[in-house]
Amino acid sequence: MSFRTLCLLLAAALLCACGPGDKNEPAAGGDAGPEGKTQAPAGRPEELLWIFESRGNMQCEGGGTTLAKSGERLSAQGVKVQESRCGVRTDRAYPSVCGGQTGDILLHLINKNSLDAALQLGFDPAQPIEYQHRDCPSADR
Repeated sequence: MSFRTLCLLLAAALLCACGPGDKNEPAAGGDAGPEGKTQAPAGRPEELLWIFESRGNMQCEGGGTTLAKSGERLSAQGVKVQESRCGVRTDRAYPSVCGGQTGDILLHLINKNSLDAALQLGFDPAQPIEYQHRDCPSADR
């Protein structure tokens, strides 16, 4: 075996070692338990999906709804919220102008069976958009 072939095999083996981890890991960002440990949300992962709505705040003006109020709207319609997070859309550009929209969104993890009720309230599935989770504004805590 030539030195070049040996180097290529070694490089391939090292790259394979950096592949994705265990596919059976719990969902990232589960609810924190009493000791601060992360717990997987209730329900099987294939039965849950993230939905979102715009936070409704405006540049230079603030405003909008809070994560808690958004979740309460869902709960009032019988939608069980497993987890909630703030986020920002990364698939759109928002020009910097006072009074303009922001990309701030409110995300909730719900059971797929509750999607119709969430859609009636103006929520959309989060899967087709690009977004990042981020800390909620201090007023939401």
